[in-house]
Amino acid sequence: MPQRRDTILSELEEHLWVASVSMGWLREHYEPEWGRLSTARAAEISNWLLKHEIRHLPSPLPSRETEKVMLYKPTSLIGVYIAAARLEGPFERHPESAAYFLGSLAERLDSEGAGSEREHD
Repeated sequence: MPQRRDTILSELEEHLWVASVSMGWLREHYEPEWGRLSTARAAEISNWLLKHEIRHLPSPLPSRETEKVMLYKPTSLIGVYIAAARLEGPFERHPESAAYFLGSLAERLDSEGAGSEREHD
């Protein structure tokens, strides 16, 4: 079983610690012998993810297999941006820091976007 569950972590690592997966995919890689998901089983998966330092949105995890969820590692680069946007972790009591951090990202993305638009003109 642990080897199958490692696929979840490998998938995240392969995609720079952020991935969108269905709850069916997550169930299949966590415990394929479960016929169906339930609220308790989704909570078990959530606890396992947290133990491996993986967070998920939405929270709590849904119990419908067709639902999509986003998994991410909070200590990754994308995790820091998510924490800033959600005012969590180091940004919880410092919204001004979160705004500065996200603002600098927005400026960088805007300048990169403007540069690529100029190339196409």
